[in-house]
Amino acid sequence: MKTLRLLFILPLLAAAAQAQTGKQAGAYSRIFQHLDGTRTESFKHGNKNTIEELTYKNNILHCIRVFTTDSKGRTRQGVIYDGKRNPLGSILFGYDFATDQLVEERQFNKKGQLIRKLFYPGAIKNRPEFARRFVAFTYDPDNPDAKPVQVREPVRPIRPVENNQEEFEPGIPINPGSSGARPDAAPSAPTPAQPAATAARKRSFFAPRKP
Repeated sequence: MKTLRLLFILPLLAAAAQAQTGKQAGAYSRIFQHLDGTRTESFKHGNKNTIEELTYKNNILHCIRVFTTDSKGRTRQGVIYDGKRNPLGSILFGYDFATDQLVEERQFNKKGQLIRKLFYPGAIKNRPEFARRFVAFTYDPDNPDAKPVQVREPVRPIRPVENNQEEFEPGIPINPGSSGARPDAAPSAPTPAQPAATAARKRSFFAPRKP
């Protein structure tokens, strides 16, 4: 957990950009309308590996999300801010080694403490009931030994916006002072099945850490 907390350090975004060596996707500027009435303005500069998204609610800036991509164009991590650019939390994205598909999101509060894991449909191989839907578990940042709690209501990913979709989640962290726990605490969230790999490959499931 201590090492994961380091991932929230804001200069990481600049370091990741400098380390980028692959070909970047072209620049773009897009506006997306969401079914909840909000809109997101998304920007990417052709010479950078960051995507910046500004979401407005009633024409007032509601939140800002800055994502970093790798040399393959995959989203690897992100930082969430409120409308005044105060940091709220961060996100890490994990990819399946065999398929290169996005399978997991880990969300941290502004202290770098884990508060949620979200698994994509089919990512949890030993739970057939999760084969066709997203499933999330919340964690109590003040009690790391507590069992994670499954979120019972429908959940959505926090990946960058792709279209005028209902499936949009700004990703403002859960109240860091509580776990959001319910009495029906779930067992520890199983991790997606992964093929045998070296320690270095296992670490690369999420974005590589910087010193």
